[in-house]
Amino acid sequence: MANAKDNKFDARLRLALHARTHGIRAAAEAFGAGRNTVRRWLRRFVEGGRAALRDLSRAPKTCPHRASPHHERAILKARAQVPCLGPQRLKDLFALKPSTGAIARVLRQNGLTRKPRSKRQKKNDLRAIKARYKPFERLQADTKPLYDIAAYWSQMQGLALPRQQYTMLDVKSGALFVDYANELSTTYATMATERILGHLRRWGADLDAMVLTTDNGSEYGGADRHERQSGFHARIETLGPTHRYNPPATPNAHGNVESSHHFVESELFDLEAFRSRRDFFEKLSTYQRWWNFARPNYSKGKRTPAQILEEEGIDPRILLLTPADLDYMFRHGQNHTRVGPHVPVDTAGLLW
Repeated sequence: MANAKDNKFDARLRLALHARTHGIRAAAEAFGAGRNTVRRWLRRFVEGGRAALRDLSRAPKTCPHRASPHHERAILKARAQVPCLGPQRLKDLFALKPSTGAIARVLRQNGLTRKPRSKRQKKNDLRAIKARYKPFERLQADTKPLYDIAAYWSQMQGLALPRQQYTMLDVKSGALFVDYANELSTTYATMATERILGHLRRWGADLDAMVLTTDNGSEYGGADRHERQSGFHARIETLGPTHRYNPPATPNAHGNVESSHHFVESELFDLEAFRSRRDFFEKLSTYQRWWNFARPNYSKGKRTPAQILEEEGIDPRILLLTPADLDYMFRHGQNHTRVGPHVPVDTAGLLW
């Protein structure tokens, strides 16, 4: 887990940003790295941006023992005669000189191999790793555009409904929190995250032990080229959690929250008809509570997020946080939706 790609990428990104802001020597001292190491990652970052901080392929650029064109033609000819045979049987039957591995490589490169079987064991192992997390130790935050949902488009246009969903999901339990706004912006991403983290803190969650991951979207400061004392990243880390960016082009790194977006679209937006903005938030509140308290998660032993939290000794009422209208909060200068101790406000009721 310590060698995960997001940990490596996050360390390299922090190193490069620190070096670009404070210099190579200061970065080397701050991160305990050699100056040449700092120079290498800084150079890659300057030349190629965040994508250049990913691990490079370690595959050799040449293959001295590659089968010759003559042998490749012989392999392909033999396979064409008996398409059902694998590399070992082809080698034995046609007395092919290349090794079994070379024959398999030629078949694979020419699209003559069967589709590999599903790696179910690998998926199970990953679920086992996630199961070892503590509740709210790993959070995933992401945004979902709503204007590309066909069944929702006309309602959104006619009733001035939200266009963006701001999502936060707990990896351990699958607990879901959603907020909505008309725009995609750093301001709204920060507001939504602050609101949810503040709620979790009031219920006793340890923010200092949390790791919050996001993609490299501009709303999360993913386009920053220098260290900043403001913005989403700086603000969230002042609250306690460690904020990490996922490496570029790794959609599976956020598989949990991305899956929730799929289910929200198919189970809610494709089915429901909204009568007004107030009706929208009432139905979203009902859906979020159904997700957290009644909807079994089949990848987590058919348990609900509330059941998982209760098994871990956490009061499930921590999940009673109503989705917020971030546009309303911004216009009225509100930074939370709590009235009294642990009593969530009906945000929809505030609007009319």
